[in-house]
Amino acid sequence: MKNRNLVLFVVLSMTLLLGYSFAMGKLYPPKPAPIAANPVGASAVSIQASPGSSHVAPPSASTPAARSNPAPQASATHSVSASSLHLTWRVEDGALVQATWEDGTQFFNEAVKNEHGEEISKAFPGIGGVLYTRFDQVTEEPTPNGLKVHFQNAEGDHLIYAIPQHSHAIEVSWSTRRGTHLDLIHRPADEKEAQSLGRVFTLNDKTINAVAWTSVLKDPFFGFLGFKRNEMPPSASLVGMDAGLEKGVSAQRTHYFAALWDVSPRVTERDERGYHLAPDKNGNLTARLYLGPKETGQLAAFGAPFTQVVDFGFFGAVAKLLFLVLHWIHRFIPNWGWSIILFTLLLRGLLWPLNTKTTMNMLRMKDFEPHQKALQAKYDKFGGDMTKKAEMQKELMALYKKNNHNPMGGCLPMLIQMPVFFSLWSMLQAVYELRHAPWMGWIQDLSAKDPYYVLPVLLGASMLAQQAVTPAVGDPAQRKMMLFLMPAMMTFFFAQTPSGLCLYYFIFNIVGLAQTWWIKRNYVGQEITA
Repeated sequence: MKNRNLVLFVVLSMTLLLGYSFAMGKLYPPKPAPIAANPVGASAVSIQASPGSSHVAPPSASTPAARSNPAPQASATHSVSASSLHLTWRVEDGALVQATWEDGTQFFNEAVKNEHGEEISKAFPGIGGVLYTRFDQVTEEPTPNGLKVHFQNAEGDHLIYAIPQHSHAIEVSWSTRRGTHLDLIHRPADEKEAQSLGRVFTLNDKTINAVAWTSVLKDPFFGFLGFKRNEMPPSASLVGMDAGLEKGVSAQRTHYFAALWDVSPRVTERDERGYHLAPDKNGNLTARLYLGPKETGQLAAFGAPFTQVVDFGFFGAVAKLLFLVLHWIHRFIPNWGWSIILFTLLLRGLLWPLNTKTTMNMLRMKDFEPHQKALQAKYDKFGGDMTKKAEMQKELMALYKKNNHNPMGGCLPMLIQMPVFFSLWSMLQAVYELRHAPWMGWIQDLSAKDPYYVLPVLLGASMLAQQAVTPAVGDPAQRKMMLFLMPAMMTFFFAQTPSGLCLYYFIFNIVGLAQTWWIKRNYVGQEITA
């Protein structure tokens, strides 16, 4: 029975994990290699912050309060560095075409060709900007709190981005006499314009409607069965999209940044062009744009509903609770690796009674093994007679009942732990706080896989040791197979998972190994009443 429980747990766990990995791989295909922030041949004006500065660089005494660029060419861009971002606009329509984080992470994909000149991806069409409008002048104006980038034209249209010094929330204002709309999120023309960009979503106070860009831009795999492309989420006051293309990631599944719009109390308009907003009757509108990490505190400061953009997976409520505990521990231990270790010890302590019950159930099954074998010998002479096999099972269950034993008692504790495991797996890959967070030595990013596979190997070894000391019943050949099969499978699987998860599960196994040894050492077998 123990082996049945173990096989059930392993098969179910691996099926769910591998199925999730396959599904995420389909939703988020590999991204191309990153290129420089500005396309080759683009004309750009860049205002750089001083080294080490975390805010907009103030103008020198000789710098005029406003600088103007000449009438732009079609490919002209304008760039500034502000706070932790380097921002680049397309001058002709005022659209923000790229935001680059301080570590070089680009928010949106750009045009990339391979060595044969074949197009791998196209530049994302951008966010912001104005529909059916062309600007002929862009100026920069320092403000007490940062910087304004001002686009204007001869028709009297004005598009202004007010960039703060110490925040990622940009104030955007649009003024026109022609009624043209502010373009919030432009719908890409095809997959190559949204390469590896994750989801587009709208939100209200308690729910998020999220759809992967790929499912909007391509026909579904099962289209021959009548499945159709997904539509972009319905209009709302709060809209946004995943952002952030991680370097060196071949198949990106997690996006640690976002581009978010808040146009409250008005509601956006949605059509084949994407999300946009008309000015009021006086030709004016204002909106807020967040360009930054999916960090809970900053998202909540921008707008509480936006905290929902952090994708904690199917067991989201459990994952959020676990992260709150982990975050609380990190307040006292300012290293996420050691925080995960202490968190694991606390969690293992809470699960101690359940794991004790599982181990005791296995030891108790060991006491029943001679009687079980005697029953099997008794019915062997009937061969494959299903009626006799049913009688044997009935007699065996009567034996368990007579001795107040539930053979399935070991399954429930393992099944209860599965939501915790999957929640941790989702959480450790979703939270920005663990992105690039070091532990020690060779582990410099707990959200990425172990570069030398040390933790996965140690994890497999700990599982092998735990299998060796765990009470086992049933067929010896099956036990021997499971002794090596499960550790090998889990080592192979964990080789591609975040090192933070490997660290958690390794410590979890070490404590479990000690717990099993202690229970076996103090267990006294009970007599079986036949």
